[in-house]
Amino acid sequence: MSLLFRKKASPKPVRRELLKIDGRLLEVKVRHNPRARRMIVKVNPATGEVSVTVPTRRGLDSALEFARREHDWIARQLAITPGPVTIAPGASLPFRGEMHQVRSAARGPAPVWREDGVIWVRGQAAHGPRRVLDFLKREARAIFETRALAHAEVLGVKPSRITVRDTASRWGSCSSARSLSFSWRLILAPDFVLDYVVAHEIAHLREMNHGPRFWAHVRKLMPQMDEAQDWLKTHGRELQRYVVAASN
Repeated sequence: MSLLFRKKASPKPVRRELLKIDGRLLEVKVRHNPRARRMIVKVNPATGEVSVTVPTRRGLDSALEFARREHDWIARQLAITPGPVTIAPGASLPFRGEMHQVRSAARGPAPVWREDGVIWVRGQAAHGPRRVLDFLKREARAIFETRALAHAEVLGVKPSRITVRDTASRWGSCSSARSLSFSWRLILAPDFVLDYVVAHEIAHLREMNHGPRFWAHVRKLMPQMDEAQDWLKTHGRELQRYVVAASN
């Protein structure tokens, strides 16, 4: 079982096309989803990614033309989209719900450390993005493990494994082998949101469904469940803005 970013069908093969918008070429991802009722174009409000979903494979060939007809709408959406933020010195990003600046340091107590609203990273600039990402993942893992064990003790269960990943469609998951997996991006969210996702997956160790007993377990572990769900619905996509450049 898993806690999804949003309800969606299983991942389908993606075709990539190029579309010219206001003089620049943009990549358009074309997806076939048989559950879709009609052809639809979307602009991710966090990253600016343009995608077209088609209900039939025959629609794959006409998807780009459909996007061209929506040129003006796409341009308007892109104009109000904040776009991605590269994790590197000079960037600002949230850490446990509070905004921090990423800055370079000539020397310091560790490769990366946090102090007074700043995430400091030392060493060569080319290594900065990866070092910051590794730092975020380590911090996330430590909290996932601490909170998972605390919640597991309350319910009298025990996970077999805890992993940290960068999943594209879910915040957390629980396998039939009692293995838990979480998105490192939750370290960017407020603590109560991360704690809710951990509680959600721990509850699956008692109930591998989303029935009334499952939700009773979640609420027992996380009284702020409703607030956390609302936060994810409102701000969850914003966490996808933060990226490490492929060249790094």
